[in-house]
Amino acid sequence: MEVLKELMKKGVIVIILLLFNTISFCATAVVVESVGKVFAKQQEMSVWEKCYPGMVLDESWWIKTYQKSKVVILLYDGSKIIISENTEIVLSKLTDTQKVIQQKSGKARFKVSKLQLGAKFETVTPTAVVSVRGTDFSVLVKEDLSSEVKVYTGVVNIRTVLGETVDLTAQQKIEILPDLPLKEIKKFDKQDLNETKNIIKEETKEVLIAEVRMDMTKEEVQRAAAVEQKIAEYQQGKSLIDVWGNRVRVEEYIVRKNMQPDQFKLVVLNERENRFDYLTWVATFNKELPQDLSLATRWLSWKEGKSQPEYYLTKSETGMSNTVDKVEWELKGDITENNGVWRYNQQLTSFKINNTEMIDKLPERIQIQISYPLGKNFAAEQYSVVFKDNSVAKETYYWIDDNGKVPSWKEYYSNGILSYNQELVFEYSGFEHPSKKIDLVVEPKIFLDSGIIQQK
Repeated sequence: MEVLKELMKKGVIVIILLLFNTISFCATAVVVESVGKVFAKQQEMSVWEKCYPGMVLDESWWIKTYQKSKVVILLYDGSKIIISENTEIVLSKLTDTQKVIQQKSGKARFKVSKLQLGAKFETVTPTAVVSVRGTDFSVLVKEDLSSEVKVYTGVVNIRTVLGETVDLTAQQKIEILPDLPLKEIKKFDKQDLNETKNIIKEETKEVLIAEVRMDMTKEEVQRAAAVEQKIAEYQQGKSLIDVWGNRVRVEEYIVRKNMQPDQFKLVVLNERENRFDYLTWVATFNKELPQDLSLATRWLSWKEGKSQPEYYLTKSETGMSNTVDKVEWELKGDITENNGVWRYNQQLTSFKINNTEMIDKLPERIQIQISYPLGKNFAAEQYSVVFKDNSVAKETYYWIDDNGKVPSWKEYYSNGILSYNQELVFEYSGFEHPSKKIDLVVEPKIFLDSGIIQQK
């Protein structure tokens, strides 16, 4: 499972990480998707900070998007706010009985969950207040401060600053001009209907997401994982304490259905109170896998011998993410024969951090720094490397029990692999997540059950 250990031997970073259901949070609101330049601040006079998936928001937060940017905010009651480019809103009030969103500029779409009796959801613009009881609508605030409201489903009530009121139903829209009487209600035109079709298409695409992969929000990962776990051949899950003293829920599963006959996929999910990390590994073998997966996976530790292995990996594709940053690597394998001895060879063909290929950024003379964060007697190791652009990658491995305690090496070998979990902390100076790391805890039982690792 070491990432950088084979760097000296191969001349590249070789990450070998083979060993290794709805949103649950108590925040008032959380960012589930952020694309492009999106910023948030706690109060009007505060400093803007970069918005990222998993960011927790509350009352009085301001959100601002720039050109070609988008952010999706999920409220604790299931309501969703999709904020388009060049838009600014304020989460003025977020309680069980009243939610008030001030829309300063730009366009936002509101998908409001059914409200409790007596509860209100209002969007306030410079010209009107839009009130709903469970619907799907959008509001556009133009540069001249006029507002346009479109209703996709349900009913909304509009109250202008002049005191006029009107109800809009599905596929209706209205423009509200500053200090002028209400204009007539219009039906959706062809452009509006096409917009509605695109919305339906996007929502259908979201519903059909049934595979955990990189570039997904926490919400998307958990929704896809819930589908995959129903067809998983092996599953393992438990809660424990990580090396930092934080409680983490670990879910792991292996699937073959919907994969190619020569493939299986491993997924590891880690959920903590303030972060979400996950890993995927797709293993491709030299031929179709047997019904009993362990008959193939038991060959994974084979390196050489006088006869060919029955199964071996031809491709290994791994990715891990904190929903903001991601690391992906691909290895290809084959077998060769020399003087009657067969050997398995594996070569790293790609290693990307946030879509940037890093192999070419390695210095000509690679130097791996190896250290022991808790001292050489304890089961923890760290490997680090400096790239040509002076960015730094570090991998730290901790073996921990369910209470987060790191044993001595003597205790580890004495008690055996099933007594400990492994925690991988991958740090990179160029990560965008505030923590600058991906932090994954892996529980070993599923790897023994599936034959990926062998109990000695």
